[in-house]
Amino acid sequence: MDRYAITFQVRPGNSERVAELLAGYPTPELSAEAGARLLGTTVFLRDDTVVRVLDVEGPLPVVTRHLAQDPVIAEVERALNPYLVTPRDLGSPESARRFFANALMTPLTVRVAPGQALAGSQRYALVYPIRPGTGAAADAAFAGGGDPPPPPPGPTKLLGTAVFRKDDLVIRVFDIQGDYDEAVELLAKARPLQEAGRSLAPFLEPGTDISDEQGLRRFLRERRMRVVTDRRSSVALGSAA
Repeated sequence: MDRYAITFQVRPGNSERVAELLAGYPTPELSAEAGARLLGTTVFLRDDTVVRVLDVEGPLPVVTRHLAQDPVIAEVERALNPYLVTPRDLGSPESARRFFANALMTPLTVRVAPGQALAGSQRYALVYPIRPGTGAAADAAFAGGGDPPPPPPGPTKLLGTAVFRKDDLVIRVFDIQGDYDEAVELLAKARPLQEAGRSLAPFLEPGTDISDEQGLRRFLRERRMRVVTDRRSSVALGSAA
């Protein structure tokens, strides 16, 4: 299974309508040709930015071509278009390919805790306050992050994390089992995250400090994106079908 993310912008004042549309559509046909399939999708929203995280088995172009031709997706796309900064037309293979190429975020790191299935986990996303024009320069600091720490005893565990970037938009996705507030306390004390925060300091907006426990705790609580929908199959979660 591979994980990808795409992003697009909503016209100001229309985020609630977009959230309704993205939360309410029926599940499309998930299986594509040659055994490729969409295993899951999670949609996040913050202000006027939408990010969709895709769990995919097989080649991404095959899956995106299949989704563009699905009548369920076609209907929701038509409904979304009036509310988007850049309307898109998925009616032809070329226009669909162009949209996905422009919307695709660069994966900087995708890591899962060894031996951990994602069954029972909740997915969260946070937006980094990146200074304009410095997103690409920060890539190395994100890519150098380590694996999730071994899950400690107790009900709350970090099972996976991924970072994606598009221009100066950088998001981190967490798969967490248990209580988010408890996870915040665990993550705020994690030395690797504090060290990564020091490496990121030149690229963050003035007044942002995520190099210590207090700053990380504030970041993890205040920079969360809203989960609009989270649909993942048993395969994506690592549980029995």
